[in-house]
Formats: sequence, C-alpha cells, structure tokens
Amino acid sequence: MLAVLMLGVVLVAWAVVSRRAQRYSVTVPIAMAASGLILTSGSHPLVDVEVTGPVVRHLVELTLAFVLFTDATDISMRWLKEQRGVPIRMLLIAFPLTVLLGFLAGVPLLPGAGWWVCAIIGAVLAATDSTPILPMLHDDRLPAGTRHTITVVSGLDDGLAAPLVLLMLAGALATVDVQSVLIELLIALIAGVVVGVGGAKLITMARHLRWSTVEAERVGVLALAITAFSAAEVLHGNGFVAAFVAGIATRATAPGMPRSSLQTVEDFSTVLSAAVWFVFGSLIVPAFMDGLEWRVFVYAFLSLTLIRMLPVALSLLGTHLPWRERWALGFWGPRGLDSMVLGIIALEQLSGLDADWVADVVVVVISLSILVHGLSARYFARWWLHGPRTRRHPPREPAADVS
Repeated sequence: MLAVLMLGVVLVAWAVVSRRAQRYSVTVPIAMAASGLILTSGSHPLVDVEVTGPVVRHLVELTLAFVLFTDATDISMRWLKEQRGVPIRMLLIAFPLTVLLGFLAGVPLLPGAGWWVCAIIGAVLAATDSTPILPMLHDDRLPAGTRHTITVVSGLDDGLAAPLVLLMLAGALATVDVQSVLIELLIALIAGVVVGVGGAKLITMARHLRWSTVEAERVGVLALAITAFSAAEVLHGNGFVAAFVAGIATRATAPGMPRSSLQTVEDFSTVLSAAVWFVFGSLIVPAFMDGLEWRVFVYAFLSLTLIRMLPVALSLLGTHLPWRERWALGFWGPRGLDSMVLGIIALEQLSGLDADWVADVVVVVISLSILVHGLSARYFARWWLHGPRTRRHPPREPAADVS
C-alpha cells in the first residue's frame, strides 16, 4: 500500500508542475521513472517493488491492453489510404526488418542468450511508443502528416509485437504449439471484432436515441477494452490481440464517435502507464549496479540507430517523402511503455542468463531512449525540421454572423 501512496503523491506533484516541466521536455515517462528510481534505491528503500509478482503482472497486462485499445482507435482507414502507403510500408516492411536486424545483432553481442531470446529482444524493442516525444508531436513545426504517422505506426507495431513476443516466448520455453497459438489468435480476433463492433453499435444507437449520457458513454468505451481483453482470456485466447482488434473495430464501426468518448479510457490508460513507468524506474539501479557488459551498450546504440533507421529508410524507398522526413520517421521511434510491458512479461517467464540479458538490454535501451528522444524532442524540432519558430495556434475564425 505504501507503493500506491507514493505513486499517488508523485502523480499529484506531476499534475502541479506539468506545464513548467514540459517546457524542458520532461515528460511523464521521465518523471515517473526518475521517481521510481529514487524511491526504490538504496539499502533501505522507501518503496519495495516486486517486479515479477502477480500484482505487477496484472498491472502491466491490463496496461498493455488499454494502450493497445486506445492506440487502435487512432487508426483511420481513410487516412491510411491518403498517405499513399507510407504507414503500411513501415509496418509490413520496416517492422519485420527491425525484428530481424535486432535478432541478428543479438546473436554475436549477447553470448549465451540463445536464438529465441535474441528474437524476443528484437521483437520487444521493435515496438515503439510516441509518449516520450509528446512535446515534439504537439509542435507544429513538424509536418502534421509526419507527426500523425509516428503516432499511428507506434500504435500499429505494438499490435504486431505483442503476439510475436508471446509466440517467441513459447519457443524459448520449448512449449510452442503452432496449432494452439493459431487457435488463440483466432479466438482473440473473434472476441475483438464481436466486442468492438457490437459495443460500438450499441453505444452509437443509444446516443442517437438519447438513452445515454456523455459520461456513461465514456465509461462504456472503457468497458469495451476491459471486455475484449477479459473475454479472450476467459476463452483461452490472446487478450492483447483482442483489445487491439476491438479498438480497430470500434473506430471502423463508429467513425463519427466523438473523440471525447475516449477520454475516460485514455485517462485510465495514462494512470496505469504512469504506474508501470514507476515500476520501470525500480529496475534501473539494479541493472546498472550489476555491472553491465559493453555488449549491452553496443546493442542499445545499434537498436536506437541502425536497427531502426535502416529498415525505415529501405521501406520508404520510392515514396513521395523527402529524405529529411524519412530519416525523421526512422530516428523518432522511441522505446517506451510497450517495450517495457512486453519485457516484464518476458522476464516473468524466463530465468537465469536469458532473463538477465532481456532485463539488461531492455532497461538500457528504454532508459537511453526516454532521455535521448524525450529531452531532445522539442529542441530537435526547433533546430532541424523547420528552423524559425512558427505560430503554434491557428488564427481564430471570425465569429459567425447571426443577424
């Protein structure tokens, strides 16, 4: 309970100083990870976090489900068509190439880890998170299309990474059964579609008939994410895939649903994400104090540069994008909450040297990413993308003539 108390105190403190902190690109991930690091460090830490315990496991699983659902609701099929295949290229070409390069880099740099573990690390770190660079994504000096592409792709690749990591975990634990995995995915797909389509239709119908209130509709959308995840789990399917599919189905079924309807699920996801970032902070000191090998830092450098940037550049060959924006899409792929959650799930099931490699690499890559990407986001946008400062807010439209 003390950990919950301190988490609440930190969140209140962040709410008080958030505007001023964002001026220096200090985002929620940085603030919460730093708090977790400080409060769990030392021989007599104020807060003790059991990372592999059932409480943390349920927390990270539910958090990933909400994140996948909310990310999926950002996906507009019409927008994807208008982008001339750029996001699709990044997902179908850059994502698998990133996993492959991550695997190939891990084989020589992580001795004793085994091929399955190298593949797990490659898939875990292929998932990107736009949260650490929110200041840049709100900066209108970056082209709107590029900002939205970063946001959408970070949501879509999470949906690809989650089942891939779980499949590779099964292989690492020598429990892989292709038939059962396919059945789990099929159950998840059905559960996600049924919950997303059915729930969105009910909520839309209730709004048109004026049976529901705005507040109740927000709770209903939150319940869709919970229902999709739990229904798939009860039916022995993949809850993460179900939550992601439900988010896509909800957006496709009710494209006119007001953005405000998602406010509650987004706020709930933000609180849970803050808690997971707090847990991540507790992993930083043990990882660095145990004496990290130089190979881990080499892998981390490659993961944040070549392993991500080269596949993105190759996937965008022949597109209309200028090279500056192609490299921006390649560089701005921060590792964050999704990689962290998938890493914690892997840690809970692995043991020995395999668990050590996953913990060390994931902690170092995410730590460097939230610092390099997070702290430099606003300044990078100012210096490189558009040069002189432009007006941040569009001019106000003239008042309507009601005479």
